[in-house]
Amino acid sequence: MSRKKECGRSRCPVWATVGRLAVMLVVLMVAACATMGPEPRIKDTDQGVTQIFRHTYDEVFQASEEAIERQGWFLDATDKEKGTISGRGSALVAGVKGVFYIHIETLNTKPETRVTFISRENNAFRSNGIDTSVNGGHRFFPELQKVLSTYR
Repeated sequence: MSRKKECGRSRCPVWATVGRLAVMLVVLMVAACATMGPEPRIKDTDQGVTQIFRHTYDEVFQASEEAIERQGWFLDATDKEKGTISGRGSALVAGVKGVFYIHIETLNTKPETRVTFISRENNAFRSNGIDTSVNGGHRFFPELQKVLSTYR
């Protein structure tokens, strides 16, 4: 019986507290996932890489600028009215310097906003830039998603 009293006074409250904390953590994780919605898909097209985000145009435009800065890339021009951002950066793909162009457009009022990422390798030894949009987009879009996740 002394063992039962010992468990009742010291060990069980500790495990009950740990259990409650675990349940609260699971609930918070489920709530966070429910608000984010399904993971957007990156779609490769002939004219760059596109992805649709469930955020407003203003949020996506602002987050795109911040994501570019987080990547260590540089903005050359932005036009919020036209939905365009252009710039340059190193390591767009495997340490290669290049230029990028981003087009942002509202699809509907759900809200859904489409972002198209186009980049070109900037190499003095080649007369035509090589399309690096796929790899550059795969670096840009996850960073953009991280920034957008802080908005809600």
